[in-house]
Amino acid sequence: MTKSRLLMFVAAGCWSILPANGEVANAAKVAVPLLEVQGGEFRLGGSAIHAVGVNYFDGFRRLLEFPAKQAVNPPEYAAGMDLLAKYKIPFARFAAGGFYPVEWHLFRDDPEKYFALLDRFVEEAGARGIGLIPSLFWAHFAVPDLCEEPISAWGDKNSKTRAFMRRYTKAVVLRYRDSQVIWAWEFGNEFMMEADLQSQVKVGYWVVPDRGTATKRTAADFPSSADLIDAYRDFAEIVRNLDPKRPVMTGDAMSRGSAWHLAHGKGWKGDSAAQWKMATLAAAPGKIDTISLHIYHPRADGSGYPGCGLAGATLAGNFELAAAAARASGKPLWLGEFGAGIGENSIPQRKEQVDEMLTLIERHRIGLSAYWVFDSINPDIGVWNITATNDNSWILDRIAATNARLSGRGN
Repeated sequence: MTKSRLLMFVAAGCWSILPANGEVANAAKVAVPLLEVQGGEFRLGGSAIHAVGVNYFDGFRRLLEFPAKQAVNPPEYAAGMDLLAKYKIPFARFAAGGFYPVEWHLFRDDPEKYFALLDRFVEEAGARGIGLIPSLFWAHFAVPDLCEEPISAWGDKNSKTRAFMRRYTKAVVLRYRDSQVIWAWEFGNEFMMEADLQSQVKVGYWVVPDRGTATKRTAADFPSSADLIDAYRDFAEIVRNLDPKRPVMTGDAMSRGSAWHLAHGKGWKGDSAAQWKMATLAAAPGKIDTISLHIYHPRADGSGYPGCGLAGATLAGNFELAAAAARASGKPLWLGEFGAGIGENSIPQRKEQVDEMLTLIERHRIGLSAYWVFDSINPDIGVWNITATNDNSWILDRIAATNARLSGRGN
């Protein structure tokens, strides 16, 4: 892949406000989408691509969480995009919607204003040569709570939750499918981590009423993997009918070490490698044409991301496991999040862990990977966050060097 292809992003530049019927008028036409899946790999302009980007999780979302930021000009995220451009970071994954239900009110009540904000975000990225992967429904509880339904309503094709999903998906895909800034379409974030836990009901789980959530949870708020697979299939059908080329992603983490057993009502018994692969591939149904995973380095004390990957497997072993599942499926791996160990406060350890993760990404020739997380204003993000001046600023140099090697420009 050449440098020119890495930076070959063009903003469509003439989107119109979405009419009530969900269609877009006078959108610029682009004959071939920039990124697609062919032969089990991501291809950019016809050539295989291997690139590392970042999660700009709340780049857009901060405008919904803190409406006063909507009036800031230039927008607050512009400086972050400038930094990404400086380091030639090719793309960013971001929350293309609200996290809490209250953050969806603007789209629900004033879609014209909502899309003016999202248009600006897309345009600002395109002006700097940054591709975008929008994750449409980040938090698994947000849309059901907004629709006053249990979270398991994701599995009911006749629910208000699914109707809202279809409406928003159609609106976003129709609006931006002609912009080469958009690289792919992602459903949400780690929904499968919430699946098949009906026996472990927590009444207060994700209950924040002043942000629009339900006031308590019941067993109906703990969806099955079958519920989510049905929603994924519906999402992918909608996207593919409107955009025949771009990759479609779930946004899931690496499957739990007991994913197959939990899905079959057999509790937390550890999966075999074959069972784990079956569960992973089942979670990418129909026209989902990628295998999504999020993987974090175990901490120096040996603890890791709770329950992900096969129990007892090393980091390298879990990478190989995921790569083998992707090869078996004929779908490319999408490493939507990676980073140092959870709560790893030692800077030397953090550097060693990030370097190992990047080495594994190169070794397995993973097509697209995104570091977690960049320029977040969320204080709970902790030790992962990269800014221009904090203790993690060196990670941008590491990513840039990795991209140079992956594209054939480095040593």
